[in-house]
Amino acid sequence: MVPSDGGDSGANGGEGETDGDRLDSSGNPASENFGFYNREGLPTGESYKLTEEEEAARKKRNFAIAGGLVAFMVLVFLITVLRLSQNIANATGG
Repeated sequence: MVPSDGGDSGANGGEGETDGDRLDSSGNPASENFGFYNREGLPTGESYKLTEEEEAARKKRNFAIAGGLVAFMVLVFLITVLRLSQNIANATGG
């Protein structure tokens, strides 16, 4: 929910409040684009250096995801080959 410059909007049910009255976190008028802030998604220049443990955990997680993806692809391929071979055998009467 987009913060507003008014007090508790629940007390008066938000009467008289328009999109122009709402302000984002920087104090600028809120965007009319589904309530997203005007500054959302802009780069700030901040960065975070991962520790050795975090890098190791990320690498393990990436290998696990890659392994799961490869296993899924192999499974789909094998099922496809099996089904195609069954269909070919049924079509030729074998």
